[in-house]
Amino acid sequence: MAIGDSVLENKIRRIIFNHILKYPGVSFNTLKDIYELNDSSLRYHLYYLEKNNKISSGLESGNRCYYPHPASITVPPKSKPSLSSHELSPPQERILDIIMHYPGINQKELANRTGMNRFKVNRNLQTLKSMNLIKNTRIHNNVCYEYIPDVELKYRMMKGLMVKFLKDEIDEQTFLKLKRRLE
Repeated sequence: MAIGDSVLENKIRRIIFNHILKYPGVSFNTLKDIYELNDSSLRYHLYYLEKNNKISSGLESGNRCYYPHPASITVPPKSKPSLSSHELSPPQERILDIIMHYPGINQKELANRTGMNRFKVNRNLQTLKSMNLIKNTRIHNNVCYEYIPDVELKYRMMKGLMVKFLKDEIDEQTFLKLKRRLE
C-alpha cells in the first residue's frame, strides 16, 4: 500500500484487495463466502476499488470475477523482480509455463491451451507483463508472447523438468529438447 493511499485505508477493502492480488479471477460469491459479507457491503467495496483503478472485473461463465488492475501492480524502477518476490496464481503459472514451452504463442492459442476465456488470459498476461516475466512482440498482425529469461526462472523450470523426467511424465528426448531451450 502506498503512503497516503486513501482507497486502501479501510481494513475490509484492503483485505479484499490483497485477496484479489493473491488470487486473481476470484468470484464475487467466493469473496462473499470467505469474508462473510452481505451482498451490498461487498458490492460497495468492490465498486470503490474498481472505480479507483485498483481492480477490474469481467464475466466468466456467468460469474463476475475480479482481477488486479495492471496500474495497481507496482514494480520498483530499474529492478527486475524475481519469482521469489511474487507469488504467481495457478492460472498465471500455467500461462507462463505454456509461453516458455511455446515462445511466440498468441493470446488465442493460449486461451485454447489453457481452457480459459480470452478475457482471463488477457488479465493474466497483463499481470505477468507488469512483473517483467514476459514481453510481447509483433509477428505480422499477431501479438505474440515470449518469456524474459531470468536466472531464477530458468532454475525453477529446470527443476520442474527434472521432476517430470524422474517421474516418467516426459521422455528423455522431450526433456533434452526443453533443457536446450532453457540454456
